Amino acid sequence: MSTTPDDEARPARNESLSLRRALALLDVCAQDSDPAGLTAAEIGRRLDVHKSTVLRLAAPLLEAELLRRDASTSRFRLGPGALRLGHAYLASLDVETVAAGPLDDLARTSGCTSILSVPDGLQVRVAGRRPAPGAAGRAAGRVPASVPMHCSASGKAILSFAAPSLVDRAVAAGLQAATPRSITDPGELRAELMRTRRRGFAVDDRELDPDLRAVAAPVLDHTGDVVGALSVVAPAARMPAAVVQEHARAVVHAARTVTRHLGGVAGPGVDVHARRGA
Repeated sequence: MSTTPDDEARPARNESLSLRRALALLDVCAQDSDPAGLTAAEIGRRLDVHKSTVLRLAAPLLEAELLRRDASTSRFRLGPGALRLGHAYLASLDVETVAAGPLDDLARTSGCTSILSVPDGLQVRVAGRRPAPGAAGRAAGRVPASVPMHCSASGKAILSFAAPSLVDRAVAAGLQAATPRSITDPGELRAELMRTRRRGFAVDDRELDPDLRAVAAPVLDHTGDVVGALSVVAPAARMPAAVVQEHARAVVHAARTVTRHLGGVAGPGVDVHARRGA
């Protein structure tokens, strides 16, 4: 008896569907916050499949230790195999590599220079930059390789999510003015950091360079620590106050993408009503 192409393709389609459902099952267990786990019936309701289908899909996941099933309650939770995969994934990551794509996208879509900065003591160090096309790209050469935290958008984004001890150290070191618009008062800096944390982005309104504006958002790793910031910077004339919010949305989105790829949980989004100097 001969077979048709449809007959040959059907098993592959079934296997693909089963794989997608098994991955969805893992995702359901990963997102559940109950330490006791989920019953097969509860998983079935969330996946819209019968309990027997859940048990069938779970069998190879249990063998691979991606899932575990409590012997007394029969509830499912993620298993040690998932932890091993997570550790292997995280060990292969670094923020510079993960941020490369979002940096390219930011420069292309915003028309501004995009920058990845990482904390370096009480400074932020440029770890990657993508110049914008045309005249706006000249702003890239005006951003030093290392700048103070308190008067840069990237630095304030990092400080807003860093341990309080780092903020204390920055204040104790002295808040030197880079321009007349730099924050030099400790109380004003702390208030600005609270606003930054609440809205999810920081603004440098000619505080580091008298002719530049910048917007930055923090990047967090899988432990919740801030490991850097993404920013866009441009001459103030090319980034008027009216478009700062638009750039903030793009920067926050890019930073949240990098955060997710590092295994972190994204922070607040853009508060369109809260901004400073813009």
